Amino acid sequence: MDDDAAVEPEMTVIEWFDALDDANQAAAALVEHGVGAILETGSPPRTGLAVLADDAAWARQVLGLEAEGNASDSDELRRMSRGWLVPVLVFGLVLILLPLLAFFVSFKLSGG
Repeated sequence: MDDDAAVEPEMTVIEWFDALDDANQAAAALVEHGVGAILETGSPPRTGLAVLADDAAWARQVLGLEAEGNASDSDELRRMSRGWLVPVLVFGLVLILLPLLAFFVSFKLSGG
């Protein structure tokens, strides 16, 4: 019988606190917002607030911390959207203008 090793979720420390009370309050605030949080001890007498890696962005937002890499992600999304947005808009305009142009040309040629 094989012993399957339990897969431990990846935890990310989102903030380090010098005071244990501050860390406990931050963890309680996260739990109130539905984010599981644990406290980890650091090398100097500091306490780290850790959450699942998937919940890190939401936890930073709940605590009012500056999101890491958030600006670069939105900038990258903007650049990616500009690459396909212009061709799609041009294609849409052609689909609208070409039938209108054909209608008006045929209307004028038929004596209207």
